[in-house]
Amino acid sequence: MERLLLDFSTVYNKNGTHEISKSVYNSHTTASKEILSGENTETPKISFEDLLTDSIKNVNSLQLNAEKKVRDLAIGDVDDISEVVLASSRADTALRLVMEIRNKFLDAYQALSRITG
Repeated sequence: MERLLLDFSTVYNKNGTHEISKSVYNSHTTASKEILSGENTETPKISFEDLLTDSIKNVNSLQLNAEKKVRDLAIGDVDDISEVVLASSRADTALRLVMEIRNKFLDAYQALSRITG
């Protein structure tokens, strides 16, 4: 069975615009080449705790960036209001996603508690 590694890390280019990291595709391509060539088929190990911690830090940085943009808008340092709207929207979407994941894990934990309890 082939595993696809997902990397949702945030990448900013020189202009400061946000892009999704291409490492998802690079990891998949590299893993496919290694499997076909018979090279190392071991996938890198990442703990759930590290993944969750990195996700929360990423959401926090998006929230801080959105707050900074709103502050800059309030004092008149922003030329294009769409930057503020986009940063706020990204932060809101990321926070909602993390909250939904948290809610699903709590539901699963409660279901397991009822089964074992």
